[in-house]
Amino acid sequence: MTALVTGATGFIGSRLIERLLAAGHRVRALVRNPAKLNWLQSVENLVLLKGDLFSLPDLPADCEVVFHLAGLTKAAKPRDYYTVNQGGTASLLEKLETSGLAPRFIHLSSLAAGRPSPDRTPVREDEPPCPASAYGRSKLLAEEEVLKRKEKMPVIILRAAAIYGPRDEDFLQLFRIVKRGWLPSFSRELVMSLCYLDDLVRAMELCASAPFRSGEIYNLADPVPRTWEEIGQEAARILGCQARPVRLPLWLVKGAAGVSEVFSRISGRPSALNLSKCRDMEKLFWVADTNKIKRDLGFETAWTFPQAMKVTLDWYRENNWL
Repeated sequence: MTALVTGATGFIGSRLIERLLAAGHRVRALVRNPAKLNWLQSVENLVLLKGDLFSLPDLPADCEVVFHLAGLTKAAKPRDYYTVNQGGTASLLEKLETSGLAPRFIHLSSLAAGRPSPDRTPVREDEPPCPASAYGRSKLLAEEEVLKRKEKMPVIILRAAAIYGPRDEDFLQLFRIVKRGWLPSFSRELVMSLCYLDDLVRAMELCASAPFRSGEIYNLADPVPRTWEEIGQEAARILGCQARPVRLPLWLVKGAAGVSEVFSRISGRPSALNLSKCRDMEKLFWVADTNKIKRDLGFETAWTFPQAMKVTLDWYRENNWL
């Protein structure tokens, strides 16, 4: 199999590429700057294609599968989500069309493109989408760009839950606070589905070979959702520390996010704490129904929450991130 991977230098893309190469596949990675490969520095047998979603190089004529992972999860300005997530996806698809290519197209989306649950009931893929944030709306529009081509090429959309694992920097911020002895929690219960990195990679590998109907959307998550407090408490247990809960009203978090976003716009550097993220958090319950991917593709997550958390935290400690 010859595969093209966008978002190759991120923590998801780099792990996927390692797995594909280990399985003997040919991999082309789209990278903006070959001098800044992050986790791909020492990877062998990888072919680099210099460019980005808006300055695409010639794509390999033998490309059989595209793993489209590139996108923004945080941005200094809300419009940047639409530019990259929707516009970049459209640009890539148009390039494939004009090149006469119709590979299997695996699009990594997010639960944020769907809808939150009003009462902790898991949300199915066929429920009408109702994104809560600019990020979620941009991911939904990206999905629509993909679905426009479902008759021209085989396309599949994976709506992943909150992704964690080695090399991730977003959950790392929480774990650093927990290690200092504090567990930030909120005035109302926050419940979310999670997805461990290696389970996500396994699902994408499966989609590269399994038969599926073009245009299908699948939720991808551990079937057991977790509260914010459970995540912090499990991290504290593994780290061998006591984490004292600190209650934070959501209005205070939102205010801090607003200030953070102002500084992001001034500096041009996006922050993990932003208003888009807060608008998703305000909905409280992001819980995915995972029955469809199990029924159609036979996929189930393999990692338990404690196992995956321990591997993640051990990696952070071994690499001096914690």
